[in-house]
Amino acid sequence: MKCIKNIFDFLINASVWVAIAVTALVGVTYLNLEVAVSNNLLCFIFFGTIFGYNFIKYFEKEQVGGLDFGTKEIRKQFERLTIRKKITFLLSVISALISAVLFFKLEIKTQLALIIPSVLTFCYAVSLGYRTLRNISGIKIYVVALVWTITSVLLPVLESEIELSSDIWILLFQRLVFVVVLILPFEIRDLSVDDKNLGTLPQGIGVRNTKFYGILLLMVFFFLEFFKDELFEANLIVIPIVFLITMLFLVLSKENQSNYYSSFFVEGIPIIWFALLMVF
Repeated sequence: MKCIKNIFDFLINASVWVAIAVTALVGVTYLNLEVAVSNNLLCFIFFGTIFGYNFIKYFEKEQVGGLDFGTKEIRKQFERLTIRKKITFLLSVISALISAVLFFKLEIKTQLALIIPSVLTFCYAVSLGYRTLRNISGIKIYVVALVWTITSVLLPVLESEIELSSDIWILLFQRLVFVVVLILPFEIRDLSVDDKNLGTLPQGIGVRNTKFYGILLLMVFFFLEFFKDELFEANLIVIPIVFLITMLFLVLSKENQSNYYSSFFVEGIPIIWFALLMVF
């Protein structure tokens, strides 16, 4: 059991699980659009997500601002890390290198679109003035949702050279709304530890109203499906299931969650969504 727990902890702490979740959402987009999958883009997003999330987690200005980045100092700092952190660091470096190689295999339009999530991710972790995007009151959740939306919808659309039709714009907004709801259990979990100046939804409107807000967004997510000109038949079954699963996890979320409630189960909902589409 301890071995399994260690594997779970590594998947979460090294951002492998969230990378699988984001990649699954890309797969959902490809299945909905019924176009050929770009393996280069899938791999780029998977490894890019690992690097991006670990950059945010471990390389924020507060953590590295006072460090000396000379070769000897880097080696000393690396030697002081635990085995798990060393593996995570090496995984992040390898992921960054793989992403850099794959970047040049993508379409030009995709490369240009990547500027937006890349800049947002950098500014989320690193302060260019007196605060990061994460610390600007009330916008953290929407920045993260926007990055996930661009990555999981816009990039596959551009890479497949699909026209930005009304259905694509609906899909973009639908995904943005869905990701915002996915983040709410994390916001509720972190209520007691988040800085009061962050202005998160649970801080501003309370846990109960945050859940109500999330349910309203889920309803928007659900009904948007029927405004599309071309309806993917499997979604008639899958979207209601995803709606119910997500709502259940949102309603049951609380401050004192288990370590895996949000970080594993909630974050795994996109994987369930992709699996359901593969079945139906």
